[in-house]
Amino acid sequence: MLKRCFFRRRDFQGVLEGRAFPLISGHTLLESALNAGVQLPYHCQVGTCKSCLCRVVSGKTRSLVELGHLLSQEEIATGHVLACQCLPQSDLTLATASTACTSARVTQVEPLSSTVWRVTLLTARALSFQPGQSVQIGLEKERDIRHFSVSWPSQGREMVVDITRREQGGLSPVLCDARNIGRTVWISDCQGQFGQKDDGKGPLLAIASGSGLGTTLGLVRAALARNPRREVMFIHAVRQRQDKFDLHELQRLRQHYPGFHFLHALSQESAAQEHELAGRVTRWLEDWRALYPAPTQAADWRVMICGNPELAQACQQRLLAGGVKSHLLEMDCFSPPVGAKSNDKNKEPVC
Repeated sequence: MLKRCFFRRRDFQGVLEGRAFPLISGHTLLESALNAGVQLPYHCQVGTCKSCLCRVVSGKTRSLVELGHLLSQEEIATGHVLACQCLPQSDLTLATASTACTSARVTQVEPLSSTVWRVTLLTARALSFQPGQSVQIGLEKERDIRHFSVSWPSQGREMVVDITRREQGGLSPVLCDARNIGRTVWISDCQGQFGQKDDGKGPLLAIASGSGLGTTLGLVRAALARNPRREVMFIHAVRQRQDKFDLHELQRLRQHYPGFHFLHALSQESAAQEHELAGRVTRWLEDWRALYPAPTQAADWRVMICGNPELAQACQQRLLAGGVKSHLLEMDCFSPPVGAKSNDKNKEPVC
């Protein structure tokens, strides 16, 4: 008689900087670490920002993506992997990748809406950055750090980040409090590749939600600077009309660049005014090309989506189903910690 043997894939053990935690079968290194309460820097969770870069000291892993497109040959040769795109194949000993950091002083705190603040930091040294990148910020050096995307007004030693304030968070209430102007924090060098694949060809659709506006607006400004006649449609998804911000800059771009067109998608408004869409942005993506004043082909559009992960993924699905090519679509999701629960419809991280 033949006997069937069923083997369940075993879980492995991971050790990061001396702390042991279970590596759950079928889960990425990042998911296992966060589920166990082990701090590991991360941001996009889709493999583009490199925030979760770590080094495998011993053991075997399997990457879900082709690392040659994301890491240097030196990084690969020295055992570096992306924790958000890597599965364990054995017990692992890991080390976090070292990140250069510098001190910075909070110089300005400006409320942009009922939930979003713009915080300006003056760094001790000038940081090289590209639009779409992010930084790690902590109240203490290398402790309790969080990732924030760099916003478009940044220049020289002035680093600007747009932050959704979470009262339950340990960092955002401090950074968004004007009483902390003058406080010293620690900030990392800029990281990530969101928006860097843009070759300046073809029309561009940019969708941002909440505090993702500043990052996306920086990428749009850079795109228009390279090609002033480029067709660009910008959609900012917010809840109510009062949550709009950076209207002056949007109007300025509209006046200076003939191909720039912007809209606000107001999820909690039933009637639309000029440059507005009533309801969630996803309901308008069935025939989103009709929102742009000139006729175009869906396959020609490059797409950038930044902000709320739930909304970003829903937009991605609609656009791919509508003919947008997958290799022309990029996302930067402000993801909550794995397993985190929120009572708020906006799923940005509690930080």
